[in-house]
Amino acid sequence: MPTHLKRLVRSRMHKTGESYATALRYVRRRAEKRRPLSEPAEPAVPPSVPSPHAPRIRYAGAVRREHAIDAHVASKPAPLAAALARLVAIARAAEPLHDEILFRGSPSFCIDGEPYCFLVDDARHVTLGFCHGFALPDPEKLLEGRGKWTRQVKVRPGESLPEDAIARLVGESARRVRALRSIDPKGAKEVRRG
Repeated sequence: MPTHLKRLVRSRMHKTGESYATALRYVRRRAEKRRPLSEPAEPAVPPSVPSPHAPRIRYAGAVRREHAIDAHVASKPAPLAAALARLVAIARAAEPLHDEILFRGSPSFCIDGEPYCFLVDDARHVTLGFCHGFALPDPEKLLEGRGKWTRQVKVRPGESLPEDAIARLVGESARRVRALRSIDPKGAKEVRRG
């Protein structure tokens, strides 16, 4: 290990009282966060393998067709409603046997209650989110976000919508959720409307 890293680890140990291994983990994680953007990080999980370690949720009360989602879309201003309606149509078409829920004002599209994508609308854009987006293949570089698990695509009203690329992302996310459910059908934490 380079000398400067040893100094950082020892300094961290002295300040916090942590063990050498814990301080080393902290220093390495911090170095990864500071990595230049030109140097891409290796994905935590290969894109072809669903991660059984990612936290999973299951919405109790998801139904085959949630009419509240259609009412939610209709209540939005015209340009935003058009983008939102198009994304709802893509999410519904991705998985024929899906269920839906309007959870805390956000439409979520699920397989047996486990979401494969969700929509959040803002005044200026609609966010299409993926719970396990970190592992989705994204050759078009549409996914944004640096969270541990989730990634999203922001769609602004009036801009062209790459429908085919978005449909591929949604379809792949649905396939991953179905694969995780086949591996461990009861591995999701149940969430109720509250």
